[in-house]
Amino acid sequence: MLLEFRVQNYRTFKEEAIFSMIASNYDKSERESENVGFDDKFKLRILKSAAIFGANASGKSKFVDALSFVRWFALNSFQSLKIGDPIPVNPHLLSHSSANQPSRFELVFLQEGSIFRYGFEVNATRVLKEWLYKRENRKEVLIFDRDGDEITAHPVLFRISKNEFFKPFIRSNCLLLSSAAQANDEYVEKIMNWFRKLKIFSGVESKTQEKMTVSRSLDPQIKEKILSLLVSADTGIVNYDVKVMPQDKFVEPEVGDNKTKQKIIKNIPSHIQGVTTTHLKFDEISGTTEEVEFSLVNDESGGTRKFFALAYPIIEALTDGNTLIVDEFDSNLHPNLTDKIIDLFNSVGNVIGAQLIFNTHNTNLLSSKLMRRDQVWFIEKDICGAAKMYSLSDIQVRKNDKFEKEYLEGGYGAIPYLAEMKILR
Repeated sequence: MLLEFRVQNYRTFKEEAIFSMIASNYDKSERESENVGFDDKFKLRILKSAAIFGANASGKSKFVDALSFVRWFALNSFQSLKIGDPIPVNPHLLSHSSANQPSRFELVFLQEGSIFRYGFEVNATRVLKEWLYKRENRKEVLIFDRDGDEITAHPVLFRISKNEFFKPFIRSNCLLLSSAAQANDEYVEKIMNWFRKLKIFSGVESKTQEKMTVSRSLDPQIKEKILSLLVSADTGIVNYDVKVMPQDKFVEPEVGDNKTKQKIIKNIPSHIQGVTTTHLKFDEISGTTEEVEFSLVNDESGGTRKFFALAYPIIEALTDGNTLIVDEFDSNLHPNLTDKIIDLFNSVGNVIGAQLIFNTHNTNLLSSKLMRRDQVWFIEKDICGAAKMYSLSDIQVRKNDKFEKEYLEGGYGAIPYLAEMKILR
């Protein structure tokens, strides 16, 4: 489970922004059993969901970008970047003091009964600093600390750093974490597994999720769960079918090497022709019904396709205990449906650590009683274009305040301040 994320000097964020999923002590009487998970070992109260509000161009998507960059860099920097390749990091460019400074990221998370704190500082050419700490009880233990070319490591927990064969794996433009993963280091593999369970999606461009949902629908048990979500969402769909090309007509993609070919077949199921959905057609005179097939792509609404695309990531998160992060989560979705999805995570039945973190403009959530104050976050830009991040629980409010009204009237900040639009006058 994600406990905390810090980002500094990355895109919109000039100063350090701190996002926390640790429940506050102010809201213990508000949906405690539904919205908060409890870790017995560390006595932690961990939020199951969080919503991020803010004006357009305030930095909400850039916050998701920051998490996405950290995930990509951790999992892929060794394999994706060759010696001398630039690191695709973007510092805050609207200030002379930050444009040439490194970007800094740090994550704290709970994984396999341990708390890990991992972070790094990086610019476009090299990793300047990198650190990993592990906590089993009250005391934090260093696994490794990297400062330029110098590495300080725990003699047992990161003994690989002393191995001569490992030294050529260490490159200035990739993370030590990513390098150590190639040697199957025990603790590094735990970190990598957590990053693999950190799922980040765009709610506007949902083709990736749709392909994932389609391919996973070939498993009958998963298809049954997806269909259950579609039916409960009042889409009108009573069944759906993934059309697969007959084996004798399936031609494998022509690529240069077998490894690339297998990767394409695995990730892009080319043998899948499309998806049809089944609706009921009513005869008003006889009172009978018959089934009618629709094309998911051509006949279903944008909202239905969006929900279909999100269905498998939601099921996977709730089944495997993933942290699911969705940018523009409620785009094309009715507010009532959004509430139902959030309620799946904010549930006493969610006991394996699934989390949902999302950006939204749906201010109904502020008055829906689904979210506690510590689950509501705001991002606001200052006059110089730098973003800051804060929680509703950081603001002096009363429990009976009308949060939606106060927010829309500017009481909490993070709204657009619009000038009069005179173009038609």
